[in-house]
Amino acid sequence: MKNKCLSKHNKFYRFSKIYENTNLDDYKNKIITIFVTEGKIEIEINKKIVEVHADQGILISSKSNISSINLIDNAILYEVVSEKKTENLIEFVDNGTELNEEEIIYYKILDNHKKVEKPWGYELWIIWLKDYHVLKKIFMKKNFKCSLQFHREKYETNYILSGKARIINNFHVGPKAGIDETQKKIENIDLLKDYSKEINAPYSFSVMPGEVHRIYSIEDYISYEVSTPQLDDVIRIQDDYKRKSGRIVSEHKNK
Repeated sequence: MKNKCLSKHNKFYRFSKIYENTNLDDYKNKIITIFVTEGKIEIEINKKIVEVHADQGILISSKSNISSINLIDNAILYEVVSEKKTENLIEFVDNGTELNEEEIIYYKILDNHKKVEKPWGYELWIIWLKDYHVLKKIFMKKNFKCSLQFHREKYETNYILSGKARIINNFHVGPKAGIDETQKKIENIDLLKDYSKEINAPYSFSVMPGEVHRIYSIEDYISYEVSTPQLDDVIRIQDDYKRKSGRIVSEHKNK
């Protein structure tokens, strides 16, 4: 089995790229998201064959019985696996002006991904689970950058699939740090010189709560981001567009 783990070991999820059929025993009593980027897969769930095509995903609850997974047409897929910790599997659905909760009993095909417009590009929200993990696909245009930021609770992994970027990370201020306190800490530090590196895709890195980070696009790039559910947990230290910390409602409104 060719299975490349993209996330550092953590208690929240395992994020992997899959090239060949996986070990089904590893899925027992787990919450599973699979996203197909090339080809298609056929999954037998509760004695029913379900097809998942390129640019689609599937969310599978711990109540489902998976008998087989077949990769077809040189399929490439990504999986996010979390340990079961609640009886009910709840998906957050962002309708632009409000957030709804939907219970998933056995499985759900993931398509029609919500597009969140950003000044630097956009995000496609593939799945947002209340108690488990999030999977997003991100596009950033050349010569842009996201906010200089950190999170108080959110743990995340970024996998840059294509393109070229410069990444700031590994500078820790702690999850309880204030914005003014953090700005003072970086006044006499050259983050680009001392805490950044230029990377070519493919490349993955994980970010802990309290870790200052930023991505600069040297070329257009596409990435996948897996994280814990606290998507509004963004403490912006610097932002080219003067966006405040937290959720930017205008980015989420349905167009």
